[in-house]
Amino acid sequence: MRLRGWWGVLLQVLLLGVCGAVLAALAQPDLSAASDPSSVLSSRLVPWVAGMLMLALPLAWLGYRWAWASAAAEMLVLLGSGSAAALALVIPWEMSQVLASGHWGMSNLYEVSVLTLALTGTLALGFDATVGQRRLLPLVSPILAAAAGFSWWLVHIGAATPQELVPALQNSILPLHVLANFIGYGCFAVGAAAGAGVLVRARADAKGVPSRLPTQAQLAQVGYQSIVVGFPMFSLAVLLGCVWAYQAWGGYWSWDPKETWALIVWLVYAAYLHVRLTKRPRFVVQAWWLLIGFMATLMCYIGVNMFLSGLHSYGSLAV
Repeated sequence: MRLRGWWGVLLQVLLLGVCGAVLAALAQPDLSAASDPSSVLSSRLVPWVAGMLMLALPLAWLGYRWAWASAAAEMLVLLGSGSAAALALVIPWEMSQVLASGHWGMSNLYEVSVLTLALTGTLALGFDATVGQRRLLPLVSPILAAAAGFSWWLVHIGAATPQELVPALQNSILPLHVLANFIGYGCFAVGAAAGAGVLVRARADAKGVPSRLPTQAQLAQVGYQSIVVGFPMFSLAVLLGCVWAYQAWGGYWSWDPKETWALIVWLVYAAYLHVRLTKRPRFVVQAWWLLIGFMATLMCYIGVNMFLSGLHSYGSLAV
């Protein structure tokens, strides 16, 4: 059945997530503080979730030619997003069983990568079912496939083992900060996909080649709508991060690499919205702006965690 609007997407992903989390919890082996943390079921299910999202990539592009492929890709993204949501819900339960003190499961690169799959997939389906006219999914699917492959790789190298929280992360603001942050990241991913589509469509239009992609105007509108949703959420995440920083380190801002790159991301998208609303630049200019913003987002999300050090070094890749 085809998804209908935002409420249809959210309801189906939520139902899949809750039911999947319950089933995963029931299927777990007996867990206790004496259990091997690497024995949790969620880490063994991630490759299956990643496989669904990666398989959706070729089917989504075939969907421009065959309706059955489009429907199959939509179903795989729905199942993959719902399954990732289930894992994001069951990971905190696993933590509470095998660690001395449980937590929300949003504290390291692996845990947030699972959350990223759930949120980005849901947002992709929502925008595709509304402003994307059911032709956006092929453009977002490469990002989803890459994110799925990254999560799979983290499991492969042993980064999925539950870990105790460092003192700086033992804060009630953490889940709200992370959730708002990654809703913003997911929207920025959709915006980048729409921007890439604008560039591809512009090239086809310039050569007079027929294209099954939406028009440049339609794709630019998708990009704009995604940032309208994502920018306030990311702004909220930054504000919550400042409060958290004050409680953890005694200052609202310390020019840590993560904070600096978050500010860069914020400025790029603030400038995009300002220029988009006041100057209405050409669609190609808007597209490049969205792509540059997403490159800065990737640096803030992955680059800082993996390659730089600072107060946010707890988010680095540790195995």
